[in-house]
Amino acid sequence: MGMSAGQARLLSITARLTDNELRSQMITNSKLRLADRSSEASEKYMDALNSQQLMYGSYSSDGSLSYQELTPNILLSYGDLKNQYSLVNSSGQIMLNGSDIKKYEASNSLSEFLYSYGIPAVDNPKYPEALMDIYGKTTTTGGSYLYEDLYDEENPMYWSDYLSKLSEDGTKSDGTYIGNIAEIETIIAKDAHELTDADANRVNAIVGAWKTDVTSKDGGILANYADIGGSFGKYVTELLTLIPQFPNESDYLSNEGTRLATSFNIASKPCYQNAINRDRAGCYIHVLAHLLDLHSSDITDTFFSKPTVSTSWGNTYSNTLGTGTITTSVGNITGSAIQSSGLTNSMAPVSEFLCADDDGDGAADVLAPAKGPTITGASSEVDKLLSNYKINSSGEMVQKTFKEKIIDLYYVVENRSALGIAYNDLKQYLVDFQTDMEDTLNTVTEEYYEAIDYWKKGIENWLENIKELKDAYIVDVENIPDKQIPDETDSRYQWYVNLYYRMGGGVENADGTKNSNNYKELDENLINNSDWLQFALEHGILTMEQAIFSENGSKKYPEIGTFDWVSLIYTNASDLKSQDDEVAIARAEVVYKNEMQEIENQDKKYDQDLKKLDTEHSALQTEYDSLKSTIDKNVERSFKTFS
Repeated sequence: MGMSAGQARLLSITARLTDNELRSQMITNSKLRLADRSSEASEKYMDALNSQQLMYGSYSSDGSLSYQELTPNILLSYGDLKNQYSLVNSSGQIMLNGSDIKKYEASNSLSEFLYSYGIPAVDNPKYPEALMDIYGKTTTTGGSYLYEDLYDEENPMYWSDYLSKLSEDGTKSDGTYIGNIAEIETIIAKDAHELTDADANRVNAIVGAWKTDVTSKDGGILANYADIGGSFGKYVTELLTLIPQFPNESDYLSNEGTRLATSFNIASKPCYQNAINRDRAGCYIHVLAHLLDLHSSDITDTFFSKPTVSTSWGNTYSNTLGTGTITTSVGNITGSAIQSSGLTNSMAPVSEFLCADDDGDGAADVLAPAKGPTITGASSEVDKLLSNYKINSSGEMVQKTFKEKIIDLYYVVENRSALGIAYNDLKQYLVDFQTDMEDTLNTVTEEYYEAIDYWKKGIENWLENIKELKDAYIVDVENIPDKQIPDETDSRYQWYVNLYYRMGGGVENADGTKNSNNYKELDENLINNSDWLQFALEHGILTMEQAIFSENGSKKYPEIGTFDWVSLIYTNASDLKSQDDEVAIARAEVVYKNEMQEIENQDKKYDQDLKKLDTEHSALQTEYDSLKSTIDKNVERSFKTFS
């Protein structure tokens, strides 16, 4: 029993010794960890001692230089004596605060953008200069420049809109239609052989009426248009300049035409005078008969003064309406005053000219003059027969050939009673026929048509000049600078001009919103964060650009003036410097001291704990040794007893 208690005690002491050894080992390990903490604290402290901080230097109004911790807000905000920098992300966008972006996106122009920063407006000296370049430098009697009367700030295109009516609807200011450039172009597009005096008169009428209308506009303000100069003056002067004169046909008459006209005038006179003065209608039939198919080869010179015509001469013709015929005979020749006057020979070449079929199409080639009353399908039979026109199978009015006109007039004279036309009324048509004969026979030389082509070219050049001068005038008006501009002497001016064009210079998307490809808003939590900015610059997350003077301006931002945005490494920025981070060092020193004090206190406690364990271990070991010796002796004694 006693021996069992001793053994139990021994086991208890053994357990306690083992526990003490474990606790001692754990404390020793903790002391080792304290050494690691001490080493780490030292490293952090040394790192802090070596830390550098980016500082931004700026000059005050008295010229003194001071440095402050670099933040995005400090770097980007305006200062009178500051260099201008921008922060650029990897996409090439500059980083800005929300205020700058809102002002930019709310501005419709550079001026509005600058005004939003309080830059005042001043009179623009280029404004009156531009207007004088457009409207000339002529002054009014009151001493003001003429542009002050001509230029309407509310409607800059006033005169362009007004004058353009010549090229649009051709309506005068009172609503009256006078024709337009399109009509002029249609006229001069005709072949020279088709152009008439009436066409030329129409062109002159359009231009003349327009000149009158323009020069009377607004109380005749353009009465002295030729003197005002400028792009507007050049435009108006050219618009209202007299165009080339249409050639006078009488200046280009051919010798042959003049001879034929003279021959007809002399030869027809005996019968014509009898028909007009003595009311002998049959006498004019003699004139018409001489004109139908009479050739020089038909005439026999039996008597020198009174040539005869073969008795077989004569033909039957239908009028253009197909309502009747006429038949000529030798009696129309031999019984005429023309024949008795010995003038039949003179009529033959006239007939050959008017009724010849030179192109072989079976019809005479010479057309009746395009003049006189026009007709429609509903016109009377007499009006159709006496007209210089006929209605073709397509229902269109076309010119008769002169041979058709002769036949129709012959038919009317011969059948006047049946047609219900009095001879006195018919006489005027005979007079008109004589005039038509003279106009037709007086043919012109080819030089006449060359002169018409020259006239056409003059009109074309005139129209081309008008277009070019008008386009130049419109461009000038569209580019008139603002009447007032931001004050360029304001120290903020160039700073925000540089910023405006770096942000995109007002470029808009298709929907009218600003193109934001050039800028991005900086998070408000980072705008004053120096640590983030330093980290971003040191690790290439952000780069820098500087606005510097450039005499030749910028290729990328051509409107910026004599400045350009140039990339640079932040360490090369003259306004930035690195210095010891005193705050970080002080903070680290406090942390280090506190950490070392805590480690030292803990280490002392561990030493005390180890000392206690060592004392307890020694006592237990002594007790263990004494108890074990006693047990060993008891065991030995027992063995001796039972052996």
